Amino acid sequence: MEKIIDEASNCLNCKNKPCSTKGCPLGNNIPQFIEQIKQNNYKEAYKILSETTVLQGICGRICPHAKQCQGSCIRGIKGKPISIGELETVAFDAVLEDDDSLLNCYQEEIRKNKTNKKVAVIGGGPTGLTASAFLARNGVQVTIYEKYDYLGGLLVHGIPEFRLPKEIVEKTVKKILRLGIEVKYNQQLGKNIFIKDLEKQYDAIFLSIGANKSSKMGVEGEELEGVIRRQRTFRIQTTSRLQR
Repeated sequence: MEKIIDEASNCLNCKNKPCSTKGCPLGNNIPQFIEQIKQNNYKEAYKILSETTVLQGICGRICPHAKQCQGSCIRGIKGKPISIGELETVAFDAVLEDDDSLLNCYQEEIRKNKTNKKVAVIGGGPTGLTASAFLARNGVQVTIYEKYDYLGGLLVHGIPEFRLPKEIVEKTVKKILRLGIEVKYNQQLGKNIFIKDLEKQYDAIFLSIGANKSSKMGVEGEELEGVIRRQRTFRIQTTSRLQR
């Protein structure tokens, strides 16, 4: 871990935090979590990241860091930017085997925010999982309806193992579900679940379904056996009004 601490120590802890405010779509408090890594406090670094994301181990591995957080790092102007993705990955891996690590961060918050509100989340991909986690942290009773017999969506069937190990996805999902989220598998919208029926049971419905559409290149031979066409993925996100 000495190499990691040395890397974290290169962070300038900039006052304006361009890596966070400009480079990170989620607004992760990057200097603050890196500061905890400097102090060899990886669990606290994970907790800080959890304030804005529940996919730390995934984002740390597959986000386009060079175009986002690292691309905005002041260190990169005259030299090498801080390896923010690597540090985020390390923060997650430090709690990899602790399925309750996310719950431990927000157990008291969940208890204080407990409501009788119920939300159905349709689709258990990255969007559905993230929405479910933040709803649960705010005391909402969440049920995920998933088309397949596993959660993760694109993270499982759209990203190769060498880039994102399935173990990381599984551990991430476990941490999220430990917040008290219920899951109903093999439930397909329009086939065995319907909006009109869910509206009678829930205060709001969140749609996070993937709509994959093949994109042909128009080149000779693309229909041959063994040729795989690239997929374009469109994500639908809608919510009903949820009043406390």
